Amino acid sequence: MEPVHKTGKYVLIGDLCMDIFMQVSAYPAVGGDGTVQAMHQHAGGSAANTAMMLANLGGEPTLLTHTGADVWADQLFPILKATGVGTGKIIQEPGEATGLTFLVVSSDAERTMFTYRAANPHLHPDEIFPSMFENADCLHISSYACLTAPQSDAVLKAVEFANQHNVKISLDIGVEPASQARDTIWKMLPKLSLIVLGEPEARVITQETTLPAAIETLLITGVQIIALKLGKDGCRLIRKGQDVSLAGFPINAVDSTGAGDAFSAGMIHGLTHGWTLEMAGRFANALGALAASRWGAGEQLPSLKEASAFLSERNSMENDPVILQVLEGLKKET
Repeated sequence: MEPVHKTGKYVLIGDLCMDIFMQVSAYPAVGGDGTVQAMHQHAGGSAANTAMMLANLGGEPTLLTHTGADVWADQLFPILKATGVGTGKIIQEPGEATGLTFLVVSSDAERTMFTYRAANPHLHPDEIFPSMFENADCLHISSYACLTAPQSDAVLKAVEFANQHNVKISLDIGVEPASQARDTIWKMLPKLSLIVLGEPEARVITQETTLPAAIETLLITGVQIIALKLGKDGCRLIRKGQDVSLAGFPINAVDSTGAGDAFSAGMIHGLTHGWTLEMAGRFANALGALAASRWGAGEQLPSLKEASAFLSERNSMENDPVILQVLEGLKKET
């Protein structure tokens, strides 16, 4: 399919948090003491990260969530607006707290998170309207929004409206929601254009013991495209009649936070613009790699120019015709 030039319009449901990073050389034993080598603070939350990445790619994302009316919200709103994320549907609640995430990142770039979701789960079905999905290209949902009501009910209402407007629906599944929000997620599967997840989440959500059985079950439910994240090994993209494995890009990883969110944005961008699965997957892998090569997500996520430069360099190294197709597609969009 010939790539098309368009400005993607997206609606995203999920969390907005301030991320506080602590860089450590190693984890202490339980009950022990550890020393923090450096600290970083950035905007975060899975849906917010994907929204900022989509904005960096030239899209027009709108984030639906709640925050407090506090010092953290005062810092987050200017970051979102500067990036290009629509904040008009984010509701601030006086007396409530804004979401906070504390992340401990070890020397191997792996991170352990502790999140206080605060006002985020307060999104209510009464705040979801059909007009939000007029002329939209995709509704993207972070599965953490499926954990508790009323936010989980708002998600299901948004899915119905998006489906009525023929809007693509994508879902990024995390480890905790795969088990704790399985019933809500299962209701959405027949309407999903894209599901992004890892092997453990695939087996948990389908209650299958093997990955092949999990994939088959997801396809039977009606999921159109399965994007299986493989970390540094890249991704595997599956739909009926097509199964593509795409290697990851070797990079010097320092922090994996936001890499999966950037990957989701790459897949959404590619599918919105009519790219092939291979093109979308290569691009998503590149964005994930770039995100893992720097501290923090949010406003630290790569720009379209950085992604183009990264792919141009890798294409000269690897002579990959699919990367060349991606670069040609990006030229038409800029």
